[in-house]
Amino acid sequence: MDLIVLIVSAILAVPTVTAIVAIRREERSIRAAATDGRARDLGHYELAYLADGSRRVANTAIALLAQSGDLRVSRGGRVHQVRSGVVSRDPVEEAVLGIVALRSGLPAVALTIDTDRSLAMDALRARLTDMGMILPGDVFALTGRISRRLWGLSLVALAGLVISAATALTGGTLALVALPIYGGTMVCAWLAIVRQRRARRDTVTPAGKESLYAAMREHPQGGEGPMPIALYGLGEVRDADLKVELITGDRRRVTRGSSAGYTHGGVAGCGAWADSGSSSCGGGGGCGGGCGGGS
Repeated sequence: MDLIVLIVSAILAVPTVTAIVAIRREERSIRAAATDGRARDLGHYELAYLADGSRRVANTAIALLAQSGDLRVSRGGRVHQVRSGVVSRDPVEEAVLGIVALRSGLPAVALTIDTDRSLAMDALRARLTDMGMILPGDVFALTGRISRRLWGLSLVALAGLVISAATALTGGTLALVALPIYGGTMVCAWLAIVRQRRARRDTVTPAGKESLYAAMREHPQGGEGPMPIALYGLGEVRDADLKVELITGDRRRVTRGSSAGYTHGGVAGCGAWADSGSSSCGGGGGCGGGCGGGS
C-alpha cells in the first residue's frame, strides 16, 4: 500500500508542476504583449477606472452629480432624483441619471452596481482597452481554466496527504517519503491559484499605470475639481455631509463583502479602502513563490 501511495504522489506532482509552469508562461506572455502602449492624458472617469475599476467610476459620478445638485444623497446613502430632464455630456453620468430617474431613492451601493452593468461602463472599458490602458476582459481565460485544474489536483494531493499519513502511522516507510511530495504538491498548487487570482485583478497595463501615476503627480490629494475624487476616492469629496453618507454606504458594502457585483481592474493599492476615506497608491505588488516558477 505504501508503495502505491508513493507512486501516486510522484505521478500527481508531474501535472501539477506542468500546470504551474503553464500559468507562469501564459502570464509572462500576457504582460509582454501589454508593453506596447504609451502613457496618455486621460479624463477623470478613465483615470478612476485605472485607479479602482468600475466601482471608483460609479462612486465618482455619484459624488460629482451630487455636488453639482443634479442628484441628492439622503441619510443612509440613498440617491434621489432632484428634477427630471437633467442631461449630461458624459455617458457614465447619463447612465447614473437614467438609473436614478427610474428608481429614485435607491441605495448608492445598488446604483454603483447598476452603473457597472451599463452600456456606458462597457464603452469605457472598451475605450481603455483600445488605448492599451487595460488588458482585454478575456485575456486570463486560459490561466483561469488551468487554475481550476490545479484546484482539482490540489484536492487529490490533500487526500493523498491524509492517506499517506495514515499509512505511515501503521509502519509504512515509503509513505513517509510520499508525505512531503503530497504536501509540496498541494501547497504549490494553492500558491499558484492565489497568485493567478491576484494577477487577474491587476488588469492595468504599464502604460495605464504610467498614465495614472502622472495624473496623481499633477493632481495631489486635497485638490479641487473631479480629479482628486477619481484618483483617491470618496475621501476627497469636499462636502462633509455628502462625504459621510457616501463613505458610510461604501464601507457597509465592503464589510458585507458585496463587491462581487463590480468589475475590478484598478492598480493595487489604489483600491479597496480608498473609497472609504484613505488611499495609498503604490507602484505595484508581487506574489512570489518557488513552486515551478522558473523563467
